[in-house]
Amino acid sequence: MITRHHIALTILCTLILCSALVPASPAIILVICTGACTGAILPDIQMKKPQHFQARMFAWFISRFGSTVCAPLMCPIYQRMTGLTFDSGDKRLTHSVFGVVFLWATFAVFLLVPVSLLMNRAALEISAAFLVGAMLGLVLHLVEDLCTRKGITPLFPFSTTKISGSIRPCDTNDRRIAQFHYYYGSVAGIILGFHYLWTWQGFSVMPVCLFGLCSCLWMMVWLSDVEIIPEKPGIWASATLPFVPMDPVSFPGNPRYPASGLMMGVYYFNKS
Repeated sequence: MITRHHIALTILCTLILCSALVPASPAIILVICTGACTGAILPDIQMKKPQHFQARMFAWFISRFGSTVCAPLMCPIYQRMTGLTFDSGDKRLTHSVFGVVFLWATFAVFLLVPVSLLMNRAALEISAAFLVGAMLGLVLHLVEDLCTRKGITPLFPFSTTKISGSIRPCDTNDRRIAQFHYYYGSVAGIILGFHYLWTWQGFSVMPVCLFGLCSCLWMMVWLSDVEIIPEKPGIWASATLPFVPMDPVSFPGNPRYPASGLMMGVYYFNKS
């Protein structure tokens, strides 16, 4: 999906969870939502830079972390593990389970190292909340992208089995993405309303919030006609040089006909 879809759906899902986790801490909810939006943008290393300064420019800057830091680190590691060469611009690197974990771990190191030097408990709590949101955003990014025609390869680079749906994010005639927004917004609004208007608390809060989140994701996957495309045999053939057998038979003289005849097993020669 495109950036604005990722951000909107991720914020709504995060609000549903935050209603159960930290209902009385608006500041922490804001931090978690910010982290979730960041995580929802990080995997898009293929994002193109906007020609003019606009809101999407901030998303492009965030995505540069994945393209300039994480992807170049992944390639040599995967090459050592598989013996194959990878392109650092291949979006499959970050649109997989291993890629998401690598993105989150690298981002956590870059964030926590300077924060830990401050030895400030409040800063550590804010960073932890931000990282929780970032992981949630990364996972939601994969779930949302597997509903699209391009799909994801969840076990790349160890398997090229693909999961894809039928959504075309740029197709304005397809109303399913708008339905996703309406449904997510309705569920989030109902849960938040119970929390803040009727002070809904107790043991049932977490199960209800989890049920609401799962119903949103399941509805999106179900309406997207998601299917699993198995790995094709010989998918890595392009990474190795093909073996071309040579004909050991040689004939004296000059050929009377072009090489196409030789490829068909027809040999015509003039005596030299």
